Amino acid sequence: MGRGYAGRPPAARWIAALLFAIALPAPAAERIASLNLCLDQILLRWVPPQKIVSVTWLSAEAQYRNAPIPEHVALNRAQAEELIPLQPDLVLAGQFGAQRAAARLEEMGFRVVRIPDAYTLEQLQTQLGALEQALGPLPPLRARQQQLAELLAPARQKNPQAADVKHPTALILSANNITYGSGMLEHQLLTRAGFINLAAEQGIDQLGRVSLEQVIALQPDLLVFYGGAQDFAIAHLAERHPVLKRYIDSGRSYRLPEALGYCPALAAVDALEQLQKKRAELVQQP
Repeated sequence: MGRGYAGRPPAARWIAALLFAIALPAPAAERIASLNLCLDQILLRWVPPQKIVSVTWLSAEAQYRNAPIPEHVALNRAQAEELIPLQPDLVLAGQFGAQRAAARLEEMGFRVVRIPDAYTLEQLQTQLGALEQALGPLPPLRARQQQLAELLAPARQKNPQAADVKHPTALILSANNITYGSGMLEHQLLTRAGFINLAAEQGIDQLGRVSLEQVIALQPDLLVFYGGAQDFAIAHLAERHPVLKRYIDSGRSYRLPEALGYCPALAAVDALEQLQKKRAELVQQP
């Protein structure tokens, strides 16, 4: 008969207990705080409100407020002292911001989980996995993971060399005539949706600037605006140009959601699906 747990030597019992503890899932958090704008928005949309004790003050600002903030939820400015009285059992922090507060809370024994940033669709999968590990299984989170997995599945991607596949051109135009080239999530969304990103074709890596004359000369099939209407002013004056206005009037324009810039987890899947539909409209081909 084999030796049971009680018959093991002390060192073996300690190692077995440690391995058992590591294998156990983290206890479900009942008092969650956030030190990051994107994580705020995820909590407010996907987590039961009674489990949230604090989000950052940015989530109360009009330009970011995409979900109601329950009255009991305190607003913080990423200071450890603000969260200590709330006694959260889980504090979510971003990969880079609010590191001083995160470290201070860890020193005091609070559970702090740093969620990695996402700059590509693949990194977004990693980010969602980290969120699930921290928060446990949540139906909205699982649904978003499934949506992303389906959109990234190789079977969903047509062979780019196939003769029957039409790839209309697109160009992103943001504030101050900034455009997005290769190496950016926005570029990945365009190409995954079946467009040729003219900024990348022009050799722009990451961010670049294009003049209105260049936009007109390039003649993209789809003009993609990026940025909020409240920031229109001089920064978005290009949108009022008569030639570019024709894109809007003819339905050959699309506006990327603002949330894509600060929380792709909430916006990337929807933006990709909408761009795919836009491509189908332009070429009348699925």
